[in-house]
Amino acid sequence: MDRILRAVDLPVGLLDRPDLVLPLGVHYAVLQAAARDTGHTDFGAEMGAAARIGMLGRYGSDATAAPTLGAAIRRANGTLNRMMQTDTDLVLFRLRRGARWSMVFHTRGEAGRFQNELLAIGYQLDLLRHFLGKVWSPKAIRVRDIDRARIAHLERLFRAPVRGPDRGDSPVPGIELDERCLAALNPAAGMDAPSHNAASDIMPAAADPVAGVRAAIRLELLRGRPGLDSAAARLGLSRRSLQRRLDLSGETWSALLDTELVREAQNLMASDGPIAEIADHLGYADPAHFTRAYRRWTGFSPRAHRRMLLSAAAPAPVPDQTADGCPARFRREDRQA
Repeated sequence: MDRILRAVDLPVGLLDRPDLVLPLGVHYAVLQAAARDTGHTDFGAEMGAAARIGMLGRYGSDATAAPTLGAAIRRANGTLNRMMQTDTDLVLFRLRRGARWSMVFHTRGEAGRFQNELLAIGYQLDLLRHFLGKVWSPKAIRVRDIDRARIAHLERLFRAPVRGPDRGDSPVPGIELDERCLAALNPAAGMDAPSHNAASDIMPAAADPVAGVRAAIRLELLRGRPGLDSAAARLGLSRRSLQRRLDLSGETWSALLDTELVREAQNLMASDGPIAEIADHLGYADPAHFTRAYRRWTGFSPRAHRRMLLSAAAPAPVPDQTADGCPARFRREDRQA
């Protein structure tokens, strides 16, 4: 993992921060680097074959709790952007004979894209088999045009027929199934859960241009204070394009950076790391400058705020108890009196 992350210029500290959002292009790069490093041409498919929809937290549990397969697909399609990955869409296409369930990736670039498509198919296939049975096989899994030997390998991994696109067909990969399958009932009776409430979404909105900038800043903060150039590079933009995006949204780089700096500073203050090291990590060569900035952000000095955090986390004192387990101030004889 260290080797793969370094190959795509990601900080190793990312492994300790599963809460961070990664731009889709970074997903492409990680899978492509993993395929090269392992020598497995279809690394994404091998991960997909081992993937389980339940690994995706609330997103997976909401989908698998739907009353029917059709409802599960609607939930998965409707919440993908908000809960899992922006710049993508899950779409159920109607065909002349049946349907095709596809994940459409909007981020440009080919390197690693096919690996990500294969990984997505693995999760989709597992959700379908939750409703249709572990041995169920679709009519076909459509993939980008690849050679016959690789298709045979994919068929073994996915336990399903794999085909390239039909002549004149869309190159978008996907899983083809009989439309009647959509009526399949959930085998786990009584598991129905409400559709996901947007108020608890954890992903930034795909249409929010500033959300990606915030995500890039948080990612770059793992290795120190980010600059406009490094954030732009992470998003695949030029410095000028990023600045234009911020201008159009009415935001400034310094304001966004300040917001993320105080957020990261407060996260770090909850640990027991030396304040001087926290200041250095956030790009303050002089701890006194960090103290002034922290006081401006929160109204407290770092040390005073840490004392408050420790005090709030301290367990409440346990009242003295008598032999019968009642607090001393509520002894049985007092209650009787």
